[in-house]
Amino acid sequence: MPFVFQYIKFLINRYMSAKLVRKGSCRRCGNCCRNIILSITENEPIRTEKQFEETKKWDKFFNNFYITGSDESGVLLFTCREIDENNRCRVYPFRGLGCRMYPKANVKFLINGGKMLEGCGYYFEPDKNFKSFLK
Repeated sequence: MPFVFQYIKFLINRYMSAKLVRKGSCRRCGNCCRNIILSITENEPIRTEKQFEETKKWDKFFNNFYITGSDESGVLLFTCREIDENNRCRVYPFRGLGCRMYPKANVKFLINGGKMLEGCGYYFEPDKNFKSFLK
C-alpha cells in the first residue's frame, strides 16, 4: 500500500509543480556551437580524447565535433564543424535533433548551478509564480 501513496505523490509533484519555460531568442553569438560539453550518458561527460574516439566509433553524430579545450573540472569542450566565421550553421536545414531542441530546459542542470552561456539571448523562467501555488 505505501507504494500507491508514493506513486500518487510522484504524480502530484510531476503535474502540479512549476515547469521551466524557455524565453528569449537567439542572438547568433555562436557560443552554443563553440562551447559544447558532450556526454556519453546523461551524467557522464567526455573527459578524455580516448573516450571521444571510442564514442565516435559507435555514434557517428560525434564526428561533427572537434576538441577545443577543457573546462576547470577537466571536462572536454567541443566545437561544431559546421559553424562558419559569421556564427551561421552551414547545414542549418539538416541540423541534428540536439541542435533543433537547443536550449532545452533541464531542471537538474539549472538546480545544480548551470546557466546559459554568456551572450545567449535565451533564458528560463518558471511557468507559475510562487503565489499561484499558495492559492
